[in-house]
Parts: sequence; structure tokens; C-alpha cells
Amino acid sequence: MLEFYFSYCGVLKRLRSGALGGEMDRLAEHFFALGYKRASAKIYLSRIARFSQFAATRCGRMPIHQDVVDSYLCTFTTDSPRIGAASALGHARRVAPERFIASAPRVDDDPDTPLLTSFSDYLRKARGLEPKTREGVLLGGRRFLDWFRHHHPGQNLEALTAEHVLAAVEHRLSLSATTGTRTAATSHIRTFLVFMLGWPP
Repeated sequence: MLEFYFSYCGVLKRLRSGALGGEMDRLAEHFFALGYKRASAKIYLSRIARFSQFAATRCGRMPIHQDVVDSYLCTFTTDSPRIGAASALGHARRVAPERFIASAPRVDDDPDTPLLTSFSDYLRKARGLEPKTREGVLLGGRRFLDWFRHHHPGQNLEALTAEHVLAAVEHRLSLSATTGTRTAATSHIRTFLVFMLGWPP
């Protein structure tokens, strides 16, 4: 599936090496199935490949510990590439969770954890969504928060304006290649914003 995005033999060989080399074709299928534009998918795959090479020097083909991920993210000196790398690795974790050693989450690591936990409960109890559907909507909320934190660092969500929402939606639409994924992206953001109007309960 990588051949859909890359054509040079040297590039394909590099992508299929490293700690996640055996998963790269699955990841390519993942981005294709989600409807990502070719350019966007290539960016994500390249980011994952760079991490894959880094991880190979730390753990080879063994499962990747969170310390390796943290060490890699610390190599970035500015927020934008760090956020981009973290987002790409989020896809890698979802597609190949067996390649990562899960660490116990800590609430204080992420200030948005209480909000997202409450949002997940809302989707399950109030909206009655099944786990897979809930996962997609929850990811939409996470992506919205990531965008807001990146573009408006230090601001509270109370400062959210209509202009912020429109900019976030335009950003998400720019990453989607099909009408279906665009519709889903805007629907997920709308659901999250409706929930936020009543949070905390």
C-alpha cells in the first residue's frame, strides 16, 4: 500500500525499515481508508518513519516503551513539529498497539483529560454511541483541543470564539479528501461544542 504514496525504491526501503517498518503498509491503508489527501498522508507516514528510525536505535524490533516516545518528542525544540509528531504517533498507536508498551495514564499529564473523560461518558450515556463510533467522535474532540492549544497557547476554553471554531473546522477540512470524511469532521466538532456548552455538569 505504500506504493500508492511513494514510488522510489530507496524511499520504500527506508519506510519499511526501523522499529515500525513492518507496520508501515498497514498505516498507509489506515490513512487511505480515512480519506486523507495524498499529501497529508505522506506527511504523516514520513513523520512515523522518522520516529521508526529513532526507535530502532533504542529498542530494535522490541515493543516500544513510552520512554522512547518521550525521548523522541523531546528532540523537537518548538511546539509545531512536536505536536505534528505526537499526532502521527497517535495514529501508529491505534493501528499497531501491539508495537507499543502501554503506560498507566496520569490525569495530571494532560489538562484536557477530565474534559475528554466527561465527553466520552456523555457520548455513551446521553447519545448512546457504540465504542467504535464513540472513539471517532472523541478523536474529533481531541483534535479540536489540540488545534486550540497549539494556535492559542495559554488561553482558556472560555475564550473560544466563533472565529476560532471556523478556523479549526477549515483546518480539519483541509486534511480530508472525501465528502464523507469532511462531513464526519464537522459533525464531530459540532457534537463536541454542543457538549462543551453544558460542561462541567
